[in-house]
Amino acid sequence: MFHTHRFFCETSFSDILCQLIPLIDLGQRICAGIKQAFHFQRNVYSDGNNESAKVTALIAKSDGPKEGWETIFDAVVKESAIRNKKAQRQGLLKGIISLFENNPDAKNSNAEQLPMLAFASEILGNLPYTSLSDPLFIVYHSSCIAALDGQGVLTQFAELLGGDVCDPNSEEDDIEKSSNQGKFNAAELGLEAKGAEFGQLCVEAARILPLLKLKQFLRKAYNISEARVTSYVPSEKELIHEKGISIADGPPFSFTMKSILDADGNINWCNAVQIYSSFRKLMRDAEADDVHVDLEPTKSPKRTIKRKHSGSSDQVVEESPKVSPEA
Repeated sequence: MFHTHRFFCETSFSDILCQLIPLIDLGQRICAGIKQAFHFQRNVYSDGNNESAKVTALIAKSDGPKEGWETIFDAVVKESAIRNKKAQRQGLLKGIISLFENNPDAKNSNAEQLPMLAFASEILGNLPYTSLSDPLFIVYHSSCIAALDGQGVLTQFAELLGGDVCDPNSEEDDIEKSSNQGKFNAAELGLEAKGAEFGQLCVEAARILPLLKLKQFLRKAYNISEARVTSYVPSEKELIHEKGISIADGPPFSFTMKSILDADGNINWCNAVQIYSSFRKLMRDAEADDVHVDLEPTKSPKRTIKRKHSGSSDQVVEESPKVSPEA
């Protein structure tokens, strides 16, 4: 009975969105739709122990021979004209991604908004994409936000903790090691007096964390190569062979945001340190992914073609690989 009622409510909300979105500007209104969907669920399905426990962007598929999951926004894509219009699809996706961007008018990110960002990331991870340009668009903008905001957060952590501000995330630090070993103690690491500042920086990291997880998921789920990520630009034309794609079999993308601060603003050290460790590790992984090795020289393209047809591998090995950052 509960699941039937839940499905009816969520389906009705999807129907409303499907009717409204074609009539309004996606870039301005999609964020409002996400927020309304999130708060609707939290108000209806909250319980006394954990008010966000039942909030999710995923619902079980109601039809078709194969069991699975879909998002509450699937109907917006399937039952409207935007499915075949790249610009409108990108407008919808950019509207959702904009929720994760730093607010220049606010001094700090709001910890109360973090569960909604987890909700939004589930929508981005599980929409029914049929062109590779859509997950590529998400990966591209996730990388931009991580590069712009994530590096700044890492530097602020280094400043607070006395680390190397020039290279703040070169390797696993003492906090990560103690957390991974289950031996974290704030007092022993001299962090107790820095709880407020450390907690707020963890909030900033948690704003970016879903995008880092989402980027990894999409690359694996849609088998997106490193070279394709590097070459992609949002303005490019859609490639014929990249249309008609489908997601690989496996569990849907899901993200649970743990509370960093309690109702009184005090830090939850266990959750904060887990977010800190995950953020640093994923940022190191992202930095490694953002560097690719191009074995084909950019100079003298005619020589490259000639060597390719000659079948001589020795000449190719002699060329110095070109290392360049991801675009």
